[in-house]
Amino acid sequence: MNRIFCTILFAAFIFAAVLPGISRAADAIVTGPGVRTELWTGRVLTAKFRAGMCFEDNGKARGVLILRHANGNEDAYHLYGHIRNDTFELSHSSGHHFAGRLVSPDEMEGSVKISKGPKLSLSGKRVLNAPLAASDCAPLY
Repeated sequence: MNRIFCTILFAAFIFAAVLPGISRAADAIVTGPGVRTELWTGRVLTAKFRAGMCFEDNGKARGVLILRHANGNEDAYHLYGHIRNDTFELSHSSGHHFAGRLVSPDEMEGSVKISKGPKLSLSGKRVLNAPLAASDCAPLY
């Protein structure tokens, strides 16, 4: 009886650990006709960021930037804007403005102008054709 209980408990643990990842992967989008996806990762001051970005052939851009502070707290910023000739401009509803360029296939750089605050430099790595959340282009991890 104890062995059956342990087996069921182990199976339930594995199911609970694996199922959310399978579900999230099923909701992912990847590069398709007219859409390019990228994952950007880097640092700004003492915080780390990861951003899922979707670019359409017409230059429309959208994505979600997750900013992880040194204390472990995270903030999400939904960004909208455009990209032309490897130069991007993105805005958040709070008034923050991101601008920069795609330097190479694996690098981006730019700045963020904080609403009512300073302008900060940022740079990061790019992963092309990254799977992102289908609903808002957010990073999956």
